[in-house]
Amino acid sequence: MTQDGYDVVVVGAGATGSATAWALARRGRRVLLLDGAHDDPAHGRDLVRPGHADVARCRLALLSHQWWNVLENEAGERLLEPTGCVEHGPVEALRPLVETLLVAEVPFEYLTGPEAEQRWPGMRFDDRAVVQAAAGLADVAATLAALRRQAVSHGADLVRGAQVRAVHAGDDGARVELVDGTVLDAPVVVVCAGPATAALAGGLVALPEALTVHETRVRGTRGAVSGPTGWPAFVHRADADAHRSARGALGPDAGYPGLRVRGEPAGDGVVLVHRTEPGAGPAPDAERVAEELAAYAAQCLPGVVLDPDGPWVSNRAVGPVVLDRVGRVVVGVGLGAHGVALAPGAGQLLADLAEDALGVPRPLGDEEDLDRSTFSLATAAV
Repeated sequence: MTQDGYDVVVVGAGATGSATAWALARRGRRVLLLDGAHDDPAHGRDLVRPGHADVARCRLALLSHQWWNVLENEAGERLLEPTGCVEHGPVEALRPLVETLLVAEVPFEYLTGPEAEQRWPGMRFDDRAVVQAAAGLADVAATLAALRRQAVSHGADLVRGAQVRAVHAGDDGARVELVDGTVLDAPVVVVCAGPATAALAGGLVALPEALTVHETRVRGTRGAVSGPTGWPAFVHRADADAHRSARGALGPDAGYPGLRVRGEPAGDGVVLVHRTEPGAGPAPDAERVAEELAAYAAQCLPGVVLDPDGPWVSNRAVGPVVLDRVGRVVVGVGLGAHGVALAPGAGQLLADLAEDALGVPRPLGDEEDLDRSTFSLATAAV
């Protein structure tokens, strides 16, 4: 490993770090990408959709959508399976999403539950449904491999097994210390090391504590009932209070779902996912959650038979999204809840920040609608 000659050293070769290295290398910067793991994680799919319930994340998703297309074209493979996405629930539960989609001018359809059920036989929907056609499921392992491969193809160097001890900043550059004693100096360092970022950056940045969410998944196979098109990905924003309020004097429906559930179509089946609230404590009893998901399937997806081999549980670190710079150190954290979904756009923003530190002027007219201050350290601290 050479110790000089790089414009930027990127610490962390997950989705965000690899996307940053790809963005910088495409712009002609000399990039070193450090991966602390020896093996690639190869699991699962992530939901990629343009619409989110807050404007800043929605605009980041729209930016990412553009760069997903570029990545697939460069990689020469389909990384996103187009499924569309339906988010459904009571009117009050969907209102923040609908308002954001209108402000951000994201195309969507607004259906009643019965209208959605006519379109997708075999699925039962809540009061209202928001349909985003430009959504899909990303293969996590294939996306990570493509981001790294394209970064290298544009000239970045990738070093695996590089365990970083600390990152230091100076007036005219930054330094990365590895556990094996190697010291790397570069004009700019980008740190995208997940929950470890705060410890690596020492006193340079004050990051909010990362919280953990637990995802319980079960797989099921569909019955014979199906429509002319396959099922979409879905997010059921079940909200008992909003449901009760909407029903008024009629009272709540008996057996209204007690879980918020995400669904991922998979061939002739579907994967059901329940996510705990951030920082809710130890992982829930997977068997108990699986029983609740089975009850959900019986009510909302009649005909789906759950696989007895499940469930399986994974953890994600979440927190406020930070895409910011302190002198010669750029920090990108907080995207764990979205997996690879927002990485292509986040990589472009972090590459912009790195070039700001290098003194590279941005092209005229490079001011998009995205309010970058939303992802600042100051905002996260508040």
